[in-house]
Amino acid sequence: MDYKKAFIKLCIEKEALKFGKFELKSGRTSPFFFNSGVFTDGQSIDLISELFLQIIKEKKINFANIFGPAYKGIPLATGLAQIMFKNNMGVVNYVFDRKDEKKHGEGGELIGTFLPGNTIIVDDVITAGTAIKKSLENLEKYKIQIKDLMVLLDRKEKGTSSKAASEEIKIQYNINVYSIITIHDILEYIEDNSEFSQHKSDVEKYIANFGI
Repeated sequence: MDYKKAFIKLCIEKEALKFGKFELKSGRTSPFFFNSGVFTDGQSIDLISELFLQIIKEKKINFANIFGPAYKGIPLATGLAQIMFKNNMGVVNYVFDRKDEKKHGEGGELIGTFLPGNTIIVDDVITAGTAIKKSLENLEKYKIQIKDLMVLLDRKEKGTSSKAASEEIKIQYNINVYSIITIHDILEYIEDNSEFSQHKSDVEKYIANFGI
């Protein structure tokens, strides 16, 4: 089983991927909903980290730091840093932010320290791209090199233009964008598994209206 199918299977088993009618932050009504917040066990994080590792090897991505935006990017960054060490791929730092800057104790808005070199961002999903763009803008003050972004799911939806939000991010910030799966992989999985066939038409219509 390839890594795309392995991940979709995990999503369905853990109910991270649900079909139905869901109102998104963008105001769009989606025929499916993705929630990585249910990946709260070691087995899930281990598999996700392995799948990220496959992409890193295939694309020959080199980096010294992993940034995981709060909150759902934090376990992804932690798991990836650990599995890279276990696979003799070096020791990389992981860094994450706070939703609210801490004014006492160690203070600041970041946990961790950026080493010299490339920083890869790992997060859960790209829809309109708003959250990722905010993270990139917040990181500008640290003058770090960011060449790559890796997410679990790229919904391949139009952003503020006729391009997919992920493509807008790639162009605007000059970074590579990778994902374990896209909405097109979900549609393919539906087509290959008859128990989900009733959702095919709704997903196809959604892609036609909002997708790329």
